[in-house]
Amino acid sequence: MGIDYSGGMIIGEIGSELPEPEGHDSLSEWAEENEMVTMALYYDAAEEDCYYGFAVKDVLVSEIDQKWIDDLKTMAGKFEKLSGVPAKLVGTQNIW
Repeated sequence: MGIDYSGGMIIGEIGSELPEPEGHDSLSEWAEENEMVTMALYYDAAEEDCYYGFAVKDVLVSEIDQKWIDDLKTMAGKFEKLSGVPAKLVGTQNIW
């Protein structure tokens, strides 16, 4: 058994700040159904300790343009509409 990791930016929120998803058995199921990603802060993390949201394209600061910002705003709005919670832009790891 090994531990793998990756990282990146996500626009969303940590599970402990999200309401129980209606019509779903888990946050992971809800996220998957809505084409979101999940990022675990540590190996075998509980759902409330994972971030849920939309993956943000990694770009150099010098390459951030209006389209990147508009895409970010669109994803943030979609996340808030689906969850009822304002989205945060977070850089984090994903450990599994």
